[in-house]
Amino acid sequence: MGDLLTKREITNKREITNKREITNKREMKEAYSDAGADGDYTVTLPDGDTITIQGAIAVKVLAHGELNLVTDTGRWYLFAPSAWRSASPNQPEPGNSGA
Repeated sequence: MGDLLTKREITNKREITNKREITNKREMKEAYSDAGADGDYTVTLPDGDTITIQGAIAVKVLAHGELNLVTDTGRWYLFAPSAWRSASPNQPEPGNSGA
């Protein structure tokens, strides 16, 4: 009986969910690894306002000028061609590796 307690299996829902999320993030990163650099991006809107997208793993400009970003949490952002002016990766601040 003592051996059974030392070889604990994943039993609660939270542990199973966490394990599934890690696997999904890895699969997503592999699937989109050729679409832009990982990291945070700043999107500039036509009026000059900016939006920061955190954890982007894929950044593409589609055939008709739409900006498409996918994050490591599985969120998709799609900007119409007239809804964005530029997108650029955020630069780390000196002394902060971002890790």
